[in-house]
Amino acid sequence: MFKLADNHLEAAQKMAAANRKKKRCDECYDRGWIGLTDQNLLVLCTRCVDMDKTMAEWKEYVSGHEDLKEHFAELFEEKEAAPEHHEAEKHTAFDTRKTNPNAKPGFTPGMKRTGRAKKI
Repeated sequence: MFKLADNHLEAAQKMAAANRKKKRCDECYDRGWIGLTDQNLLVLCTRCVDMDKTMAEWKEYVSGHEDLKEHFAELFEEKEAAPEHHEAEKHTAFDTRKTNPNAKPGFTPGMKRTGRAKKI
């Protein structure tokens, strides 16, 4: 099981603290991170940390260390765009028809008073 070394963890903590947007945060207690995972990775605070900036910095840090590249390879994979060309969906008359047009609604607005209930 992969576990992040302490020197890389300290670098990640510095990145999280450097990329904070707010001065005070009750979620992370002004650290920039909430906690650690089982693999010794940081859980960043979503309220006060700029995630895009921090991830860009982390990618740059990982690219400089060969021992981290194999574990964080998914950061460097390009996401494939979905194919833009798709055929228009054709609806038949059966699909657009209501199942039971004469059905009564199940809800009637207003309070239902039973027995000796008082008006409010």
